[in-house]
Amino acid sequence: MIDLARIRQERTWKRVLIESLANAPDLFLMFYGLKMLLTLHGQMLLSVREKVYSSLRLAPASGALAAAVGLQYFAFGLFIYLSDGRPPPEDRRWPWRAGRALLRWGSLAVALFCFLLADKMVTGRGLDLTGLPATLLVKTAGFIAGIMISLSFLGAMFQREQVKRELFARGYKPRHIWWRPAAYWMWRYWFSWWFPTGFRVIYSDPAGLVHKGYCFVYRSFREDRRWGNRRVRWIADTVTGRLPAPEAWADDEILRPKLESGNE
Repeated sequence: MIDLARIRQERTWKRVLIESLANAPDLFLMFYGLKMLLTLHGQMLLSVREKVYSSLRLAPASGALAAAVGLQYFAFGLFIYLSDGRPPPEDRRWPWRAGRALLRWGSLAVALFCFLLADKMVTGRGLDLTGLPATLLVKTAGFIAGIMISLSFLGAMFQREQVKRELFARGYKPRHIWWRPAAYWMWRYWFSWWFPTGFRVIYSDPAGLVHKGYCFVYRSFREDRRWGNRRVRWIADTVTGRLPAPEAWADDEILRPKLESGNE
C-alpha cells in the first residue's frame, strides 16, 4: 500500500531544502547586515579606481558607515527574499497582500538610499545633481519612465489576448484578466522562460464554476520555432464558487389567459 502522507512529507522536505538553498544568499545578506548594525563593524564592497579600470574590494567599515552599510545589506537581502515565492492562496486577506508589497518595495528604496549615503561617506561627494535644473530632471525622468511604461503596457495587452484566446479555445469564459507587473511570484520564472508576463485571471467553465488563478505568457523557441510562439503556462487555479442560476421571467399578460382557460 502506498503511503501518500509519507510521499507528501518527503516532497515537502525536499521543497523546503531546495528553497533554503535558493534563499541562502539573501538570508546571508540579511544576517550579515544585522550583525553590522549590532556591532557597528564589518566589511563593505568598495570600488577602487585603477589606471584603466575599476575593481571591487572588501574594505573595513565601522561606526556610522557600518550602520549605513549594514542597513543596506539587510534591506536589499529582504527585498530579494520577498521577490520570490508562490502566488498567494485565495483566502489570503488584502491587508497582508498590501503589507507584503509595501515591505518589499520599501526595502528596495531603503537599500538605494543607504547605498547613496554610504557612497557619500566614503568619497565625500555622493550623487551631485545641483548643477542641473529641477525641471530638466523631472522631464527627463518622466520621458524615460513614460516610454518604458507605455512599451511594457502595450506588450502586456498583446500577451493578454493570448490568455483570452486559450480560454475561449477550451470552452471557458474569461471574466477578468489583470496584468501583474513585477509580481514577486514571477521572479523564479524569469530564469527559465523567455520574457514571461504574469496575469491574474478569473474565468468560468461550462459547468458554471468560477475559477481564480495565476498564469504567465512566455515565448517558446523550442516548442515552436516560428519566431517564438507565445504560450500560456498556469501556476495556480482554484475553484472559488459557482455562477448564479439564470432566472426565468414570465409575462403575466401571456400566462393569465392560459390559466383562465385551464380553470374552465
